[in-house]
Amino acid sequence: MNNLDYNEVYNNIVNWIKRYVAENWIKSLVLWLSWWIDSTVTAALCKQVDIPLIWISLPCSTNKSDEISAASLVWKEFCTSFKECNLQSAFSAVESFCKDSSGLDSTPISQWNIKARLRMITLYDVASKTWGMVVDTDNLTEHFLWFWTIHGDDWDFNPIWWLRKHEIYGLARWMKENIYPESEALEASIALIPTDGNGVSWSDMDQIAPWKTYDDVDEILQRWVSLDSSTKKSAIENDFNHDSIADLFDKHWEETVKRVILRSVKSEFKRRHRPLIIDIHSWDTLGKDWK
Repeated sequence: MNNLDYNEVYNNIVNWIKRYVAENWIKSLVLWLSWWIDSTVTAALCKQVDIPLIWISLPCSTNKSDEISAASLVWKEFCTSFKECNLQSAFSAVESFCKDSSGLDSTPISQWNIKARLRMITLYDVASKTWGMVVDTDNLTEHFLWFWTIHGDDWDFNPIWWLRKHEIYGLARWMKENIYPESEALEASIALIPTDGNGVSWSDMDQIAPWKTYDDVDEILQRWVSLDSSTKKSAIENDFNHDSIADLFDKHWEETVKRVILRSVKSEFKRRHRPLIIDIHSWDTLGKDWK
């Protein structure tokens, strides 16, 4: 996989945010404090913009103690203001209402979606009262792996969408070395094991590719999305046993490769709905696929 010039990436993202905020009279940036590396990196980037950075923490019973501890470091280092409100009572009430309305039992995914959409309501309420813009903190890998919710955590604009998960870690380490050498928040977030925060599994990798890393997953995804539509169609029709990805089976195990690709295939419909995103190589805004 290609190595990024993180100095260029950092400067392009920060300059774009500054320009967009100035041109559109944005008075605040509003983020959900999700405790993990993506939101920490986003906060560190947004701190360079000279307007209030408002961070809202909305923990539930499914969040781990180390996630919440990391959150306090992030807001102290990067945010202008911070508010923590436990989401559990609101979630329980809405979940009960939805069950009564539909007559259907909850599932892990339905619970995940309710939490995400309650966070959306809270963030947009704050943004509307502060003339602000809600900042999306999802990355490119998550967009291809179904780890986001339509109308839940795809918000106004996204400074890190064009970065794969392993590149988020690369940018975090670069900022820790070059921009924020004393940052405990970046250090803690880099060390955290990523989870969905909803109690679905102990870690993201448990759901995506057990015993693998984001470097492995990104390599599989990059190969898959680079294929043309006819090759993808042929691979799908042959249960992904195809020459175009055969070497990945030997390197990452056949079950893992199929599992990762299937998550991408099944979530294609979701990627038709996207926030404003930033090209990490220029100041342009984009709406195109992974290259």
